[in-house]
Amino acid sequence: MVLDSFDTSTLVAAEALGRLTGEIRAAGLTLEESADFVAFEQAAEASEDRYLMEDFSSRFFDLHASNAFWIGVRDGDGKIASLQAAKVEDLRDRPLAAFWQQQQRRIFADPADGTARLGSAHAADAFELRGRIVYHGNLWLRRDLRGRGLAEKLTQTGFLVALLKWRPDWLYGLMAETNALKGFGLRVGYRRFAPRGTHWILPPAHIRPDDWLVWSSRADLVTLARAISARSTE
Repeated sequence: MVLDSFDTSTLVAAEALGRLTGEIRAAGLTLEESADFVAFEQAAEASEDRYLMEDFSSRFFDLHASNAFWIGVRDGDGKIASLQAAKVEDLRDRPLAAFWQQQQRRIFADPADGTARLGSAHAADAFELRGRIVYHGNLWLRRDLRGRGLAEKLTQTGFLVALLKWRPDWLYGLMAETNALKGFGLRVGYRRFAPRGTHWILPPAHIRPDDWLVWSSRADLVTLARAISARSTE
């Protein structure tokens, strides 16, 4: 067996992750990873935006170390500066769109006091995506730290942790149209885009109906890791 036949993607991802975490620490921040989602909810509740997605709430899902993680960032005073989370689903028996029909309806449309109406005309690609699929979301960065490139580095950190943990077939998110059109998705590492994500006939009050489906394959994530590793330090 020649050296070129070995799979080097794990080492590449680990090297890129090390570079990212080093750059984040150089900005005076510390990172912590956890699968304790009670602690995640407490951290989200204590943040300035009190931002907690239902997808990462213990009210709706059993989240544990085998299927989910979250990453917190603290400043030099120990205060929470950023949060993000990810979870993996085994969808070999159905496409992502079918999973949405079950999950989103259960959370938002089926409760007796619910007013939301879920449609079925989701992004066309969501009817094709199958396999081990990671959802990345609940990304929040404190206002005073925005505009410094940290959001990109933190998001990429989450992507690479998911890649190393689970080697997913796909990783996806739902992104506000304004952010997608500004190129944020490309900057963080998403490589595929669809102008409609989940289809809502009547969306929940706090859910944007214009979110884009943004996603990358495992090969895309490895390519991202190679680009980060090869990036100039200057």
